[in-house]
Amino acid sequence: MALDRRDFLKLAGAAGLAVTAAPGLSGRALAQSQTSGPFWVFVHAGGGWDPTLLCDPKGRANEEAVDPLNRYFIDDIGTAGNIRYAPVGFNQQFFDKHHRRTLVINGVDTQTNNHDAGVRHTFSGKLAAGHPALGALIAGESRDQPMAFISNGGYDVTGGLVAPTRVGNIGAVSRIAWPNSINGQFDGPKFHREPTLDRIRKAMDRRRGVVEAQSDLPRHRHGISQLYTARSGQNTLRRLTEVLPTEFRQPQLMRQAQVACAAFAAGISRACNMTIGGFDTHGNHDDSHIPRLAALLEGVDFLWDEAERQGIADDLIVMVGSDFGRTPGYNSGNGKDHWAITSVMLMGRGVPGNRVIGETDDRHVPIKLDPSSGRPAGDGGIRIQPGHVHRALRQLAGLPAEMDRLFPIEAEGGLDVLSA
Repeated sequence: MALDRRDFLKLAGAAGLAVTAAPGLSGRALAQSQTSGPFWVFVHAGGGWDPTLLCDPKGRANEEAVDPLNRYFIDDIGTAGNIRYAPVGFNQQFFDKHHRRTLVINGVDTQTNNHDAGVRHTFSGKLAAGHPALGALIAGESRDQPMAFISNGGYDVTGGLVAPTRVGNIGAVSRIAWPNSINGQFDGPKFHREPTLDRIRKAMDRRRGVVEAQSDLPRHRHGISQLYTARSGQNTLRRLTEVLPTEFRQPQLMRQAQVACAAFAAGISRACNMTIGGFDTHGNHDDSHIPRLAALLEGVDFLWDEAERQGIADDLIVMVGSDFGRTPGYNSGNGKDHWAITSVMLMGRGVPGNRVIGETDDRHVPIKLDPSSGRPAGDGGIRIQPGHVHRALRQLAGLPAEMDRLFPIEAEGGLDVLSA
């Protein structure tokens, strides 16, 4: 959803924008001069993806197999390092290139077939409503950044910790960053000559003093000061205009990646939600689902390329997940329905790559794990839940213990998916 100027200024005023960057800095130079990472990206495959067509492959033995879970063959399943993948779509190219930085977590039990509950559980670590997304928890620790939490959709409940920023209209950002420019460019034609602009600034200063004097609460005075800073245009949004690409890619996920990496490089953002839909394939599953998975992986691949170009790849952490999985086997319409068992992929800084945690059997049912070793166990083992993933990611993010008290997550046992 695009922000108009008024809405964005309200958001910017609440966040507090105060620093101006000199024009002409490259993305890499800005990334080195501004707040360092890690930077977090949460990629949502909307609708419920099929891990058995991706990173938890289940093929059929032969042409005569009854009720096959998939139509490709077991012998065609591919491997990249320690990661096995289904022989479809963009999988081989993606895992050949990225397996060393990728941790696959299979057999994750979302405990639901409901879209809203599944997305919430996957990206917050808790099934109950109202729990903030992990991206919001992380961004909440960087509230001084004007676009601390960028959201293109998916699960972006914040629990009041931070305001999500939706930047569908990139041109609006430039117009806000350079309010005296007619075309939103630093060196473009201006609305006012400098002497006139100076008189406007002085009038705004006087008005600000009057309004602040009328407020008895320090919090209100602070908010007025922040709003004035945002409206004056002397703000860190200018950094973003310095590193945004001159041309944007047409696939939506790639465009989202360009904005996220530019915001990270500019030092004005900490976390971003990216999303791509089309995975709720109750009919014609293979024909519809495989191209969407390819588009998803191509977008994540582009995200890493763009992060390299902007100089922030070493500080990037990516989580890729979905609402839930798809049923083992096809329905009467050659589709697959909702299935609570799914997978999650983690990539980047601090993530042990070229690894797979968790297993499912031939019908995509989770195999219980020993929490101390992460290896398959009998009845005494546990199923991986989103809470296990989030417990580990909170630790990786260095979130304070207070977050666990305010927003507790529930996960059986002491399984640590990043060290098991």
